[in-house]
Amino acid sequence: MARHYLQRLLLYVLCILAVAYFLGPMLLGSHTTLSRFYNSFFYSTNAPQTNYTISSSYVSLAQADAQSAGIPPDLFVRQINQESGFNPYAYSPAGAEGIAQFEPATAAGLGIDPWDPVQALQGAADLMARYRRDYGGDYAKALAAYNGGSGTLNDAIQNCGPFWLSCEPAETRHYVHTILGY
Repeated sequence: MARHYLQRLLLYVLCILAVAYFLGPMLLGSHTTLSRFYNSFFYSTNAPQTNYTISSSYVSLAQADAQSAGIPPDLFVRQINQESGFNPYAYSPAGAEGIAQFEPATAAGLGIDPWDPVQALQGAADLMARYRRDYGGDYAKALAAYNGGSGTLNDAIQNCGPFWLSCEPAETRHYVHTILGY
């Protein structure tokens, strides 16, 4: 008797989770706070790409935005893939949001909605172009600024000179190496 009860209970819980997973975005899309809770529950940032199907339209959009901003499209696509796996619902434990993994303050400063993939990709491409200019065309430094902040990068440059990357946090070193492929 108790075994059948537990089986039935498990089946109900699984059904509720399945309905929430598939209908959640539709039902919660207009409610920002609940939508973010849903996203943080069902999705995580930098999830393995096997768990999320990359939308070719987002890749094409990222390539076009990179081209418009004057940055290498292939590197920008790798960057967004590293950030979120092209998951527009990505939410990190540190609070980074959306496909380009913007901190809320950074997104607000750029005047974009981080949950809107179109705005976020364009904003990320423009920000990378600005960082690239700020750091004399050095794309590795632009990536480090995007990942760890320009203040941290400036400290690393000041303290370590040409070996600046060795003074960056391990996460940023991994990020730059992964995207640039070295």
